[in-house]
Amino acid sequence: MKRTVNRLHSFNGLLLILVVLALPWCKSSSASLVGSNGNIKYEHQLTIILDDAHGNNVPGKCSPDLSHREWQWSQFYMMKLQEHLQSIGYTVIYNAPEETEPGLLVRVRRMNQVSSPAFVLSLHNNAAGMGDWMNAQGYSVWTTKGITRSDSCATILFNNLRLFIPDLKFRRDLTDGDPDYESNFTVLMSKHPSVLLEFMFQDNIEDLQLIENPQLCMTLLFIIDVSMLQIENYLVPKNQNQ
Repeated sequence: MKRTVNRLHSFNGLLLILVVLALPWCKSSSASLVGSNGNIKYEHQLTIILDDAHGNNVPGKCSPDLSHREWQWSQFYMMKLQEHLQSIGYTVIYNAPEETEPGLLVRVRRMNQVSSPAFVLSLHNNAAGMGDWMNAQGYSVWTTKGITRSDSCATILFNNLRLFIPDLKFRRDLTDGDPDYESNFTVLMSKHPSVLLEFMFQDNIEDLQLIENPQLCMTLLFIIDVSMLQIENYLVPKNQNQ
């Protein structure tokens, strides 16, 4: 674990360079392309819907020692991610800003009110037990059942996590040729391509230390930033982006 955390600083630097390089192109929805005559504009067409984990009134969803609350962690870093993505020109919808759970069907109804093209990212911590410390570790990405555009989006995010934090443990299901797990979770059932990231296990002592490591979590946000640029290129062809 120490080896993993020590390597985060170099990856932070690399990711920061990638994001900084993107800033002149994505600074705002009205930023001109470099070298253009002012008639060609660069703007993001993809709306990003951020869906955080549960609410503070959902039972469980915490570490066995109660030191970690999934909803609180997810909400904090989703708000940070919203700031990141808005700073490079994305329209970002924070889907469930209230602390209490609005209801899964309400979440989906809100997503469906957003015009396409849009993409949903749901950020969670995993758990293997019902209140005891467990041995399961690693992150995983989830989509709905079947072959959909969400699968390719999940692969982009998964590959970037593997690339930039190679020491971090991961879980994958290669049954259908891609690394995502598939389940029809309600929050993945909107009309938009959707991915749920289970970032480590809150009921594993080593994973919990990583979840609570702010440098690792900020690195995660930079990885998501870069992934969103790639996901947009996949979901919105470039000839529709001008």
